[in-house]
Amino acid sequence: MDEISSQLRAAVEDAPPTRIDVDRLIADDRQRRRHRAWTMAGTGMAVLALTVTSALVAGPVPDGLTLPGGSPSAGPSLCPTPTPKSPRPEPPMATYDTVRARPTEPPDEGVARLTVVLRAALDEHLPAGLAVQNRNPTCDRVQFRYSRSTKSYSTSPVLRRGDQVEDLSVTLTATATGPLGCAAAMDGSVCASRRLPDGSLLATTTMANPMHEGVDQRWAEVWRTDGTHVSVTTSNFLTMTEAGRRELVPAPPRLVSMEQLTAIATTPGLTLYP
Repeated sequence: MDEISSQLRAAVEDAPPTRIDVDRLIADDRQRRRHRAWTMAGTGMAVLALTVTSALVAGPVPDGLTLPGGSPSAGPSLCPTPTPKSPRPEPPMATYDTVRARPTEPPDEGVARLTVVLRAALDEHLPAGLAVQNRNPTCDRVQFRYSRSTKSYSTSPVLRRGDQVEDLSVTLTATATGPLGCAAAMDGSVCASRRLPDGSLLATTTMANPMHEGVDQRWAEVWRTDGTHVSVTTSNFLTMTEAGRRELVPAPPRLVSMEQLTAIATTPGLTLYP
């Protein structure tokens, strides 16, 4: 559920000097998250996600994000997106503690490896006839991006079937110390968790919109025993690539089930520690 935090950090990594302590804001938000109700359709985290992600997509790639540059190590199936260069020093790494030292795999290799794994997982587990579109206008295939400050990988494609649209977000981060599973779920959500055969913890969470029946956000999250946190999220209340609001009455049909999200999240190759 911390993909928004990663996007916030990435968005400000190359911003002008400021007195705002982003890490402090994110830490405070984590404390408040368990003590507040989630609002949707124009307010709360939904709008924050819309604003941040739209900015990342509409403008140039922030200096804090690294995409493969088309080198042989990146693999021929990846879009040859150049890595932005910044005159400013590299931003400090996120300050939150993790259960294991953060991974040291070169970012280009990680992007290539994880992208291959995710594309195969989406092909296998998403419903037939569902189009998966990248938000990058210069690259039509799903592809991870890397954040230097959090050493995390994320991608946010759009799922389409005709005029039906649904957002998808996949994020891999190093597992933070603190609550795991349903203990980390937001107030008002419906969460179930269980241990997987390999010892990993799986949590599936649904946060319903109290004003619109059938409108919700869903998470399938896995805390792997190797220290990787995988989060796969979908929502049918806002679409970040389309201007304005979507009609929520009747509720837009869901394109992906919780079982399919779980299958993607538990894909063995989605790990920071290969």
